[in-house]
Amino acid sequence: MSRTAFEHASCNFASHYGSGTLHIYSFGDHEEDNILCIEVPLPEGKVDVASPLVRVQSACYTAEIFRATDCDCHEQLDESLARVHRDGGLVVYMICDGRGAGLLTKVRGLALGDTQNLDTWDAYEALGVEPDPRDYSRVAVVLKDRGLRSLRLLTNNPRKIAGLEEAGFDVEHVSLKIDATTTSLPYLVTKQRKFGHLYDYTAEERPADD
Repeated sequence: MSRTAFEHASCNFASHYGSGTLHIYSFGDHEEDNILCIEVPLPEGKVDVASPLVRVQSACYTAEIFRATDCDCHEQLDESLARVHRDGGLVVYMICDGRGAGLLTKVRGLALGDTQNLDTWDAYEALGVEPDPRDYSRVAVVLKDRGLRSLRLLTNNPRKIAGLEEAGFDVEHVSLKIDATTTSLPYLVTKQRKFGHLYDYTAEERPADD
């Protein structure tokens, strides 16, 4: 279980998506011990809702910074920020790349994909690493500190739903499916078949960039 004592700071924040409040929750001395949170109020005139829209996103620097084409992480973040700024809610950003296993493990896994044609699940198993070792206890602390007890979770990942339900939240699943491309389709099919993600890609479907 992760340490749950934290320091908190916040400020007004404007981006290309709109305006909101930027929160930082620091649970330790290392950069990966920080969780960022963008909080956006409901649009003017919209009736308050008991279950705001929430996206919990883990860092994917290869896609979000360097724009890798082999996953949908950048597009998921872009779509989530757009929807939360439109409808109100929160985007909670975990600074833990490689599904919580770290960048070194992630790149070693990518190398196994290149040299041995292993998918992300099998590559992590070959490295002796749990395929998805993320812990959502700190996310739960952030959401409770923001006053949430129920939420509409923008995700495809049943582990996120289960992790927050186990922390005591009432969770409604909201789908976040991104159109597959030629290069991202194998990764998405692996997440569906081996990680149990809640969407319906098929290896034979026509990618969006064909």
